[in-house]
Amino acid sequence: MYRSHARIAAENPQRLIKRLCNHWRHKFPVQLDEQGGLIELPIGRCNLRAVEGYLNAHLESADQDKTQQLQKVVADHLARMAGEERLQIDWQAEAGQPPGAAANANTAVDSRSRYGTVSRTFHWLMALLIVWQFLKLSDRIAEGEHWVGQTLVPWHVSLGAALLVLVVLRIVWAASQLKQRPPHDPATAWLVKGGHLALYGCMLLMPISGLLYLIGNGYGVKVFGQQLVEKGPEIAWTASLGSMHSPLAWLTALLVLGHIGAALFHRLVKRDDIMQRML
Repeated sequence: MYRSHARIAAENPQRLIKRLCNHWRHKFPVQLDEQGGLIELPIGRCNLRAVEGYLNAHLESADQDKTQQLQKVVADHLARMAGEERLQIDWQAEAGQPPGAAANANTAVDSRSRYGTVSRTFHWLMALLIVWQFLKLSDRIAEGEHWVGQTLVPWHVSLGAALLVLVVLRIVWAASQLKQRPPHDPATAWLVKGGHLALYGCMLLMPISGLLYLIGNGYGVKVFGQQLVEKGPEIAWTASLGSMHSPLAWLTALLVLGHIGAALFHRLVKRDDIMQRML
């Protein structure tokens, strides 16, 4: 990945960004908010941010030829949008390094335009394990007497323990990346943040309530063949808290479906880059 940027003096950078985004909105996926705009062109990505008296343009593309082409396309269109105002645009490799060097060094962490490798790994690994966990519902079909019930479902407790570790690590990582993650649309930011908070809460409480259910009912806890908690007497209050496991499972399923639906809405209806950030 090759990256370059330019700091462009402009009388009204917000208006310039809005004009360019609206101009390209009918051709390419565009996201426009109060801070700036993000445009996904076939040859690369253009991230525009406005500060007082300046427009900061950050470009990403797959190779050096496309970088040069993207720089020319963006510069030409910004000049057209500026009208009579003359813009001085000098593209530079990010952090003064050869194009792509900084990108290759920092792909693990999040950026304002995309989630990094670590965040994407957490997301898709946990998504796979959560879908696997939902196969527990198949126990209600023929009392689990089928391949899914006999082969995949027995891993339910072990995978739940693994998910508990992963969600804690993911929360710690997300907190460390909070200031540099892709921004949300201000109009719906409260809804997105609320949905994510609820989903994280369920992902954390689900395995905890499952463990409480097993311990409270005297079953003990065996994870990947290792007996972590021995079988013992029933504990009423623990079992009572553990009884929330099933309602939390249904709530988690609804939140996951809502999350998928929102991603598809952005991809198929709004045609912006929200879904690509995690791909």
